[in-house]
Amino acid sequence: MGSDENYQLNAKFYDVLDRTYFRKPATSPRNAVISILGDEPLKVLDMCTGTGVNAFAIAGARRNAKVIGIDISAAMLQKAAAKLEQAGLSNVKLLHMDAANLQFLSEEFDVVVMSLVLHEISPELAGKLLAEAGRVLKNAGKLIVVEWEEPVSLVKRIPFYLVKKTEPAGFEDFLKTEMDQYFFRFGFEMTHTIHCDYSKVMVLSKNEHI
Repeated sequence: MGSDENYQLNAKFYDVLDRTYFRKPATSPRNAVISILGDEPLKVLDMCTGTGVNAFAIAGARRNAKVIGIDISAAMLQKAAAKLEQAGLSNVKLLHMDAANLQFLSEEFDVVVMSLVLHEISPELAGKLLAEAGRVLKNAGKLIVVEWEEPVSLVKRIPFYLVKKTEPAGFEDFLKTEMDQYFFRFGFEMTHTIHCDYSKVMVLSKNEHI
């Protein structure tokens, strides 16, 4: 199967997430991300935006924010562009760009968001993405990372089994990773974590001691 076909399948899968795993507003990671942001005029980068779910949620809830969503997949962005036209949001911009080689100035963004990305890629590529996130993030800015988290409840573990079966090799090892140490290696410190349905939202700042 070609890469375009893979991205098309991923686009369909990610749009299903909000109707299944993230459907409860009170425990949705999308709303947790929004809750972290204030009402001030922030400049937000949504790295690997996919079909734009996070970018559009942030832009809709925080009208003072300027949100830029980037992705390397033309298929993902095509679907995101169609959704953006329907949403009618004027504070979102979508760009075709490699997250490992961002075409932005250093310290340009107040917030960088990475949602369900790191478990999909190799440690080497993750290092490149996080290095770029640190470069374009202002010194006092926030990196917000959304990742899967295995539920404690047996009832929730049953649907989470499907996630495990569809994710790449190494996913279960990633779930067991000590995230404080993981991000410290790449120059970030964990500020706090919000535990949501099947996921967690981690808020990080630049490590000034590195």
